[in-house]
Amino acid sequence: MSEAVKEKKKWSKKKKIIVITLSLLLTLIVLVVIAGVCVLNWYCKTEDYTLLKTQQQVTLVAHRGYRAVAPENTTAAFEEAGKAGFWGAECDIYRTADGVWIVSHDTHTYRMMDQSAWVEKKTYDELMEMTVDNGSNIEDYPDLKFCSLEEYLRICRDYNMVAVIELKGKKNTEHYDEIIDLVEQYGVDSVYISFHFENLQKLRELTDSQVYYLVQEIEDEDIELAKTLENCGIDFNGEKEANFENGMIQKCMDNGLAVGAWTIDDTELLDKLVDNGVTLITTDNITKQS
Repeated sequence: MSEAVKEKKKWSKKKKIIVITLSLLLTLIVLVVIAGVCVLNWYCKTEDYTLLKTQQQVTLVAHRGYRAVAPENTTAAFEEAGKAGFWGAECDIYRTADGVWIVSHDTHTYRMMDQSAWVEKKTYDELMEMTVDNGSNIEDYPDLKFCSLEEYLRICRDYNMVAVIELKGKKNTEHYDEIIDLVEQYGVDSVYISFHFENLQKLRELTDSQVYYLVQEIEDEDIELAKTLENCGIDFNGEKEANFENGMIQKCMDNGLAVGAWTIDDTELLDKLVDNGVTLITTDNITKQS
């Protein structure tokens, strides 16, 4: 066999390896994209809820408003929470590019609106050009828009609900005085919650209202942190079994901390929490027995 033929076969093998490698990489990329789309579709889907009622003596907070019956974090969801008699309605807030506090769980509008944009990079007027196109019973709420913090507070006042305000992200802490001023203007009782403890520290400089440190699983360091702030509690993921182990719930209470649990949509889990002394419950679809 000539050297030229040997060299040709040698390169042919290399090419095969390269082609196979590229094919595998392309397949992997396609699988990753498909998985990403599936996860996104799962995240963006609004669940269909079976409404549950409880006879337990609990304090119920409507998670993002009564999102089991109306699109979350909208005026409709907050009004439905008021009509259902919830003690409080929870919302999530960001500050727009022109300084308006707006209600939205996500930093991006894709999941809930008909246009895509970063909430904090748009002005209030620009966001109001968008329309809600996802959520429970969306067909019953045409032309539903973003809800501002002011609109939310007005609804809380009209229905005598406590405003439970989650401070998202770590930005705009220097503007928290605007939130306090609005809450005082509307004359509603308020509770502030956040996964970022520094947000609660800033709030404590401005108000003595109840605050809750949000955690997935209660750790000893969370308890120690919460103890450094007056009128601070811990609000934990009630579906995490670890929170029922090693007496962590009781340890919070022994250290003088109020406790709450989220997001509880099962009456058996609710009963378990109540048995452990937790009566502040954030929920999508549990209401009081009428």
